Amino acid sequence: MNKKTKTHTIISRVTLVLALIFTVASCKKDDDHHDHPADTTDKDAPVLSISSPAPLQMYNNGDSVYIKGLATDVSLHEMTIRITDDAGGTQLFYDAPLVHDLETYTIDSKWKSNVSTHTNATVVVTVEDHNENVTSDTVHIHIMP
Repeated sequence: MNKKTKTHTIISRVTLVLALIFTVASCKKDDDHHDHPADTTDKDAPVLSISSPAPLQMYNNGDSVYIKGLATDVSLHEMTIRITDDAGGTQLFYDAPLVHDLETYTIDSKWKSNVSTHTNATVVVTVEDHNENVTSDTVHIHIMP
């Protein structure tokens, strides 16, 4: 690779990183210059449903836990997906899919279970719209070592 190509590649990567940083930073809750003025008439929380896993579903260590569902709202802002160990609250899995400005988002995440003892765990999906209306859905599962 010649010097001109290397320089162009570096500039392209730096530009991409700066654009990603700007995009993420532009939509923080505490940002006074938020690009989405609040719609004070919107009091409706997003609609959320988890279709997988099934309540109390059993898994073996190493199985993939598929988290599937649907979230809808006039304008989604952010979403988190967590799996926590019920015994100590340890976070086993975390995902924050990009849902910003979408009206509908199909949840499709997975975690490969990794436990050494019988583990009761909770899957929690939380979604928020631009007006700070929040909803969450929870499913309890079991994982065998």
